[in-house]
Amino acid sequence: MPVKWLRSLGLAIAVAQCVCAASVRAQEPAPAPAAPANSQSAPGAANPAVLQLTLKQAVELALKQNPQRVIAKILLFESERNSQIARAPLLPHASIDGAAALSQYNLQIVESQPHPVDAGPYQYLDVGPNFSQTLLNLPLIRAYQAGREGVKQARSDERTAREIAVQATVNQYLLILRALADREAAQSRVDLAQRLYEQASQLQKNGIGLNIDTTRANVELQNEKQNLIDADTATRTTKYQLAALLDLPRAQELDVVDRLSFFDLPAMEKEALVTEALADRPEMRSFDSQQRIAHLNTDAAGEQRLPELAFDGFWHYQAKHISDGVPGYTYEITLAFPLFTGGRIHAEEAKSKLEEQRVAENRKQLEAQIVSDVKTAFDQLAAARTSVDVANLGLKLAQDEVAQAQRRFAAGVTTNVEVITAQDALARASDNQIAALYNFNLSRALLARATGDIEGMYTK
Repeated sequence: MPVKWLRSLGLAIAVAQCVCAASVRAQEPAPAPAAPANSQSAPGAANPAVLQLTLKQAVELALKQNPQRVIAKILLFESERNSQIARAPLLPHASIDGAAALSQYNLQIVESQPHPVDAGPYQYLDVGPNFSQTLLNLPLIRAYQAGREGVKQARSDERTAREIAVQATVNQYLLILRALADREAAQSRVDLAQRLYEQASQLQKNGIGLNIDTTRANVELQNEKQNLIDADTATRTTKYQLAALLDLPRAQELDVVDRLSFFDLPAMEKEALVTEALADRPEMRSFDSQQRIAHLNTDAAGEQRLPELAFDGFWHYQAKHISDGVPGYTYEITLAFPLFTGGRIHAEEAKSKLEEQRVAENRKQLEAQIVSDVKTAFDQLAAARTSVDVANLGLKLAQDEVAQAQRRFAAGVTTNVEVITAQDALARASDNQIAALYNFNLSRALLARATGDIEGMYTK
């Protein structure tokens, strides 16, 4: 039998063995998904200390203990206390004062006397309530109104911090999913390269294959092993960053349960999303409050020129002895007109107007940024949806190319250069599919953040 036919027969047998092995592996059941974080570990679990998290669970955990979200909540509480402090001068104030004394004086220190002359001892008692009430003070009223508006701003800022925490968590979770998908794809390519290397080695031992074919297959195998090492490292480093976002204990390990997926989305209109974002983004509501606060501060600065009206007084029991006292009291209304303040009021009013202008410009800049964010995320999501279809088709064609190259190599039509080239094409197609799925999920999250609804989307 000619050598060419022997070589072709040996290659065909080896390829058939590889195909059979791949078929057996493909028919094996997929591993069961990991249990959620709140489920109990089964007896004999490999590592029950690992925290298993779905994307929803990771988001909920971030909303509870992400440091930036906690800080924003503290600032909200501080703003509420500041509002109460600003309200206090407008409410009645009362206190109780009391004094009792026993005194004796030497009249020689104030009169010309040859000898010391004492006066006393004297004793007195003075005890009773003091009270005051602001009747009209417009700057204080404006300060209280600004304090209440500051609470609204703090609530908007706290919601912004929640949205940012959710976005960071979702982005990091998706990075972990991409790293895991890359590792699985790298492992599959290592397995394929290992089978092709063993095939080339066996053919060379049988005197059918060439040494250059074995060397090329071995080079491809080592390259894929290196890619697997890098992909495996990425799966660990991305988890560390998610643990930091969730503020987990440093000894706590975590793992993710979900996987990258593609799903249909409802039809959306770009302009409607822009309108929704401008109305719902918490940053816009925060700037609305900032504008109202700046306007109130401007009014308060100008209203310092107006009179202030206050009422205060006291009612005291006054006596030399406790038994012989009489009530003493004073009730007064104070009306104060500022005449000259050295230009302070004018300067404060001008400063407040400048603050109004600054806030208005910042709000305008934010509005333009939101419009850009929504339109960009919308276009990226539309492109990602199409890219997934293209990537899926590219992966299928690359798999067909590998199969055809293997058959040509088995038939002796060509060397395994075509097989190696097909392997590289398959690797690129696999990476493209993973990247397309990642970009689709990331673009969906970015669009939700741009419209101000990322928390609602991932906590449903």
